[in-house]
Amino acid sequence: MLKKVTLVSALCAMAVPFAALAAGPTGFDSKDRPGAPQGFTHQKMASIEQLKSEAKDDQIVVIDGRFTKQVKKDKYEFTDAKGDTILVDLDDDQNWSHVKKDALMELTAEVDKDFTSMELDAIEAKVLK
Repeated sequence: MLKKVTLVSALCAMAVPFAALAAGPTGFDSKDRPGAPQGFTHQKMASIEQLKSEAKDDQIVVIDGRFTKQVKKDKYEFTDAKGDTILVDLDDDQNWSHVKKDALMELTAEVDKDFTSMELDAIEAKVLK
């Protein structure tokens, strides 16, 4: 008898999560990024000054500016509207041919911060009109 009660209890406990999964996730929308995971947004930074003071290591951020100078093979200087700059890594495993010098861009990047420096690892760059 005890085995039957335990089995029934276990089956009832498992039924609740499956019922919740059948309903599916709610509260997600992705009108601005079709085909992307839904419901996630990244913090938009107003300036590089704000980015340097508030961003944390490995945080994904979005910022507007221009690529103004190539520093090394895949390292570029990114300048915001105030003239502040930060180093951005455009990794050569992606196609960055749409990135043009001094074109206004919206950059999505991961913050790479250590004790003495900060740079961005580019994920996506969109040309702004």
